[in-house]
Amino acid sequence: MPIQIDHTRTRELAPRFDEALELVRNEFESLDSHRQYRNAFARLLKPDPLDRVLMMGTDQRDLFVPHLQRTIETSLSKGGHIFDVGAGDGQTFALVAGSVPRGTRISIEEPNAEYLAAYTAFLRSQPHLEPGAAVEASFDDIDEASSRSAIALPDDGSVDLVLALQMLFFLSDLPAGLARMVRFLRPGGTLFNVVADETDGYTGLTLNAFIEAGGDTGHNERHQSAIAERRRLLGSPELGGGAIIDVLREAGVPARLEAELQPSRLYGHSLADLIALSNISVLSEVDGTRKFEIAMKLLRDHPDAVDLRIEDDGPRRGMWSVTQPQWVSRLCRVG
Repeated sequence: MPIQIDHTRTRELAPRFDEALELVRNEFESLDSHRQYRNAFARLLKPDPLDRVLMMGTDQRDLFVPHLQRTIETSLSKGGHIFDVGAGDGQTFALVAGSVPRGTRISIEEPNAEYLAAYTAFLRSQPHLEPGAAVEASFDDIDEASSRSAIALPDDGSVDLVLALQMLFFLSDLPAGLARMVRFLRPGGTLFNVVADETDGYTGLTLNAFIEAGGDTGHNERHQSAIAERRRLLGSPELGGGAIIDVLREAGVPARLEAELQPSRLYGHSLADLIALSNISVLSEVDGTRKFEIAMKLLRDHPDAVDLRIEDDGPRRGMWSVTQPQWVSRLCRVG
């Protein structure tokens, strides 16, 4: 059973919280916002040297990858087409590539040229797969970038499976972006989406605490409303979600929604890691180190809100963790 950290324990551990904040300040204070984000995000991607889990820093992939594998099995046959949007460097897709049917075409969209090159190289190493379009652009600009570069996107109505894995944070207009993704799907095709539910998650709670303390992200209201919008659109109807169905119907691409809230977590080898992980979302756009002070105070003063604990069994035994639930949803185009 995990060791729950309550207010009594945080008072006893006060010097460790101060020490952890000092370590983070020393690491991050001289870095620009991009390098701050890279340093924080790297903590999520630490592999387990014994291959017991997919990553040590989070169980998000542990939880959604089996669902993705089942979706691949039910959505694809030989010669199908996958479009991975906001694709990253291909690390996540590599976890399921072996289960993709022979002859499947894989198209990718990714704004980071380095990541795009890494993903493309991985696809070339998979003889059972067929590389498709590789578009260097944000999803917001995908059609314009395709026209500008003369790289043909998959035709509307031609894709069996669109993957949107932890990338919806980067869309400027979430309803419009989701409708564009669904348009790529053939009737019966599936948009498989994973996105953190920051309504009750550590990064969202830290953002709220930062704003309440007078912090400015440059777009406070927009960032907070975006968290609520993701749940309203893609959450299960039982939890106040499902609004994307009406949006897609009005856009002329009706779909059916299946949504599951998974109780995923963020893990750190130390308190300093947890403080740094507050910087993997919106706060990554904020310069300086005051945001880390706010994160430390949230962990110390409101451990119950973030479900702060120390793992006492399993592959992450001895690690600190906080809650970061995620929505796993499937939008199946029905017409």
